Amino acid sequence: MEGSVKVKKAFTLLELILAVTLLGVMTAVTFATFRAVTNGWRVSREYVDRLERTDYAIDQLVSALKCAWYPHSGSGQDYAYGFQLTDNGDGEKPDDSDVIEWTKTGSALVGNGSSGDTVHRVQVMILEKGDRKWGDEVDCTGLYARVKPLAEVIPDDSSDEDEFTFANDELYRPILIAKDIEGFNCRVQAVEPDDSGKKEDKDAYDDEFDKSNSVPYKVQMTFYLLKEDPQYASQKTRVPIMRVVRMPIHEQSLDNAALPGEKEGSGTTTSGGKGGRR
Repeated sequence: MEGSVKVKKAFTLLELILAVTLLGVMTAVTFATFRAVTNGWRVSREYVDRLERTDYAIDQLVSALKCAWYPHSGSGQDYAYGFQLTDNGDGEKPDDSDVIEWTKTGSALVGNGSSGDTVHRVQVMILEKGDRKWGDEVDCTGLYARVKPLAEVIPDDSSDEDEFTFANDELYRPILIAKDIEGFNCRVQAVEPDDSGKKEDKDAYDDEFDKSNSVPYKVQMTFYLLKEDPQYASQKTRVPIMRVVRMPIHEQSLDNAALPGEKEGSGTTTSGGKGGRR
């Protein structure tokens, strides 16, 4: 019809409300997704950083075990130099974690200030935040070590031998190795298996080591590293990290072991040492 005016159709109020609602929902979903991804990346990155630090700390512990020391003095086997294992449980939590103790040389767990031939006794355990067992309150839960000079350095005029043992809590305080480890379980393979050529049997390891006047053939250590769930920060899990260490000093610690440079069965009777004073 000539002369008619075209009327432009506008959005109704209902349509505007629906559009704004849809936009708000899409924005909320996008923000939530972005936040979840960002939080997951942050938690994963922190976990990787903790894992790298923990790997380094565990490598130091492995190195310290490989530097285990046992003297050849012809006096027979001696508990002062043997590997000791205190089994407290499965090790998934601080209060059921094991304690190990051995004698070593070198700077691992001791510091670069120690000469390579210095001999120390080392004790490794898990301590929980707030623990006052060793005097001062423990600042954080983690893997700790106590280190002391070997008993042989006790002065001849010393009347208190406890002053140079781990019984002296004031002198030999725990040193933090890794704060992210909240559990520790240790198992040992006491002697070399006859079928050493076969695949290693997981049942070959024991929770107890009743030959503490010697050093086991292998030490299996499981550390439990704390990990947060990226989706639920309040939920935490413990990730197991395992290391198996072949103890190179095992043969030397056995009764009737040959002295260095001599073949086994040559008539030499012992490899042990006696923890006396020099």
